[in-house]
Amino acid sequence: MEIRSQFFRVEKTLLAVLLGIGIILPFPLFAQSLSLEEAIQKGLDNRAEIKNARLETELAERQNALLKAHYLPQISGLADLRWNTQLQTTILPFDITGNNPEGTTTVKFGLPFNNTFGLDATQKILDPQTKYTRQINNTQVESRRLALEQQRTAVRQNITEAYYRTVFDRERLRLAEAALDRAKENLAIAQTRLAAGTLLENDFDRVRLDQSNAELALRKARQDYSLAIQALQYRMGVPQNNLIEPSQTLPEILADTAAVSPPDIAARTEIRAEVLNMTLEALNESRELATRRPTLSAYGNYSALQLSETFNPFKSGTWYPFNYIGLRLNVPIFDGRQARLAAGDYRIRQQISKNTVDQLERDITYEVQEALTTLYQARLDIANTQANLELAQQIAATDKFRYEKNVLTQTELNATQTTLQNAETNYLTSVYNYLVALVRYRRAAGNL
Repeated sequence: MEIRSQFFRVEKTLLAVLLGIGIILPFPLFAQSLSLEEAIQKGLDNRAEIKNARLETELAERQNALLKAHYLPQISGLADLRWNTQLQTTILPFDITGNNPEGTTTVKFGLPFNNTFGLDATQKILDPQTKYTRQINNTQVESRRLALEQQRTAVRQNITEAYYRTVFDRERLRLAEAALDRAKENLAIAQTRLAAGTLLENDFDRVRLDQSNAELALRKARQDYSLAIQALQYRMGVPQNNLIEPSQTLPEILADTAAVSPPDIAARTEIRAEVLNMTLEALNESRELATRRPTLSAYGNYSALQLSETFNPFKSGTWYPFNYIGLRLNVPIFDGRQARLAAGDYRIRQQISKNTVDQLERDITYEVQEALTTLYQARLDIANTQANLELAQQIAATDKFRYEKNVLTQTELNATQTTLQNAETNYLTSVYNYLVALVRYRRAAGNL
C-alpha cells in the first residue's frame, strides 16, 4: 500500500508540473481556430529560418550598391605636421661657395617645421572585372532568393503534415469518445441483464473490461492530440501557451485537394540552385581571366606646404600650394600564371556542378515516381477502407438490433463493434496517409 501511495503522489506531482508548463492541453477552452493556409502563413511569418533567409537576400542585394560605390570618386584628406629635429645633410659633387673649386659642398636642405594639408582623389575609369563582378552579385542575389524559396517550401511541408496529423488525432479522439459511449451503453444493458439473471457474471466482467479499455484508449487519444497540437505550434513558431486548433476536418481537406499536377523537375529549387552555381563558377572564371587586362584610373591632389623656422601654422607668407592631376594605366605583364590556374579551377568546378545537376535530375525523377506510386496506392486504400467502413456500419446496426432483441450474444456484439472501430480507424488512417502522400508528391514534383 505504501508503494502504491507513493506512486500516486508522484503521478499527481508530475501531472501538476505538466499542466503548469502547458504540456498537457487536452481540452483547449479558448483555442484559436485556424485553417491550413492560415497556419502556414503564421509559420512563414514566425519561423526564424525564413526571417534569416530574407535577411540573407537583403545582404546579397546590398552588394550591388557596394559595387556602384566603388565607381564613385574616392576622396581622402591629409594633414601632416612635421618637426625636423635634425635636417638631412646632402653632399653636392661640386663647390658652390667658391672656396674649394676642386672639391664638394656639404649642404642641408629644408626648414625645421614642415606642415602639409591636402586632398587626394582617385576615380576608377576602366576595370574589366567590374562587369563580371556585377553579374556575380546578381547571381548570388538570385541564389539567396532560391534559398528563401527552399526554406518556405520546407516550412509549408512541415506545417501541412503537422496540421494533417493534428486533424487525424482529433478524429481518432472522436472515435475513442464514440467507442467509450458504446461501451457505457453496453455496460448499462449488461447490468440490466445481470440483474434479470440472463447474463453470466463472467460475461458481465468482460463488458466492464471493454469499458475500462475504452477509457484507457480515450486517455491515450487525448494525449496524442495534445502532442500533435504542440508539434503544430512548434512548426508554426508560436508559443506553446498560444492555444490553437484546426478548423478543418479530414473529409473537408480531402474534398478541397486539387487534382494531381504533372511533375516539373526543372522547377525544383535544388536543380535551379545548382544551375545557378554552375553559372557562378563560369562568371568567376571570366573575372579571373579579366585580371590580366589593363585597368585605367584618374587621380588628383591639391596640397599646401608650410616651411617655417618656428611652429606657427598661421604665419603669413609661409604656405606654398601645389597640385597635380594624372591618369594611371596598369598593364599586367606576367603574374606567374596565377590567373590562368585559378580559371582552370573554376572550369573544373563547373563540371562538378554539371555532374551534380545530372545526378539531381535522376534522384528527383526516382523520388517523383516513388511518391506517385505511394499516392496511387493510398488512393486505392481510401476506396477499399471506405467500402469496408460502410459494410461494418451496416453489420453493426444489424447486430445491435439483434442484440437488443436478445438474439445476439454480448461477445458477438463486442466483436462486431471492434470490427467497426477498426474499420473507422483504417479509413481515417488511409485518408491521412493519402494527404501526406499528396503533400510529398507535390514537394517532389515541384508544385508545393
